[in-house]
Amino acid sequence: MKERIELIKSLTEPFMKSILYPPANEKEISDFEKSNDIIIPKSYKEFLMLTNGAILFGGDAFLYGISGEVKYHINHDFTGGQVPKQLLILCYYRDRHICYDYRDEFFVFYREGEYEHIKEECMIFNIFCEVLDYMIDIAIN
Repeated sequence: MKERIELIKSLTEPFMKSILYPPANEKEISDFEKSNDIIIPKSYKEFLMLTNGAILFGGDAFLYGISGEVKYHINHDFTGGQVPKQLLILCYYRDRHICYDYRDEFFVFYREGEYEHIKEECMIFNIFCEVLDYMIDIAIN
């Protein structure tokens, strides 16, 4: 995870500039989980302990944090409640939420629609590093 964050920091062209917020600690993450009655997946917690949220690639992606100056907090829903409850909203990338599916235990790029009917069409990743790899690959190629 650390290598990916360093790579993101190294992209300094104005249209690729990213904002990375100060890291969260384990107690802050645990307190956020308790106060919001959620469980943050382990690989996203690792991200939060390196940067408590981020705005990547000139605003293409908003990765949500748990506190502080981060623009959006985990589970922020732009759709006004249309994202299914089994999905924990972690990011917004271009026109999709990036969520964690509690039931199937994977990360999914979700846009809209009846999730059970469109799940097969959604991009799915097992750990958050894979999500970052995908976004980095799109940004630099």
